[in-house]
This record gives sequence, C-alpha cells and structure tokens, in this order.
Amino acid sequence: MVVIRNWRAVHPTIAHRSGLDWRLLSMQGAKTDGDIDSQVEPTYQCLKTITYVSLARLQPSLSYEAHSHEDHEEIYYIISGKGSIKIGSETAKFRDGDVIHIPEKTLHSITNDGDEMVEFLAFGGFTPDLNI
Repeated sequence: MVVIRNWRAVHPTIAHRSGLDWRLLSMQGAKTDGDIDSQVEPTYQCLKTITYVSLARLQPSLSYEAHSHEDHEEIYYIISGKGSIKIGSETAKFRDGDVIHIPEKTLHSITNDGDEMVEFLAFGGFTPDLNI
C-alpha cells in the first residue's frame, strides 16, 4: 500500500506549549517518551523505527519548553526562518537549510528569535537498548 499524506489534511497540535505540529506519520501502536499528544489515524501509523515525521512551526519570540526524550533521538531540518537551539548546556544559532541532531536523553529547546515564522521538519528515531 502506498502511503502519502499532505500536511494540509492534518489538524495541528500544540507542541511543547508553543509551536504548531502537524504529525504526518508515526510509529505503529506506540508512543515514545516525551512525545506530544497527537492523534494519528491507523493508516498513517506505518513507521517501525522512525517514531514520527512532523511539520512544525514556531512563531517569533516563542520557544519550546525544555524537554528530553529517553527513548529516541531527533533530527530537525530547518525549512525557513532562524533562531537558536539549546541542546544540553550548549546554545547554537540556526537558519534555513540547517539540519540539527538532538541526542536521546538530552534536554533541549528551540527558540525563534527572528522576525519570521520558523518552519522545520522533525524526525524522531527510536533508540531502545542502544548504547549511543
């Protein structure tokens, strides 16, 4: 079966008290640690090792609340906008075209300190029992 989903057909969820998240695809029958509460229809619960693929947007001057994930790492691909991200004790600036790796079990928060919406894709990767 071919699975195709357009973000325009998805109702967004508030992510980490600040951003909008369109959960496009998710893992089959499981919710990972620290994940947002979103409903994904069974047809789109097709992932086995990637926990989710989301389109996310964050308004100027807003930040995700600091959080971590015990059982998955994340990748953010910045489509547009600029801001800063704090991962552990380090803070770095980002802009469109950047890809950001967030290790499992690491406190992180993304901030839009620009004038435009930050838009990015978020990918979660399941890491159970891995010594990373």
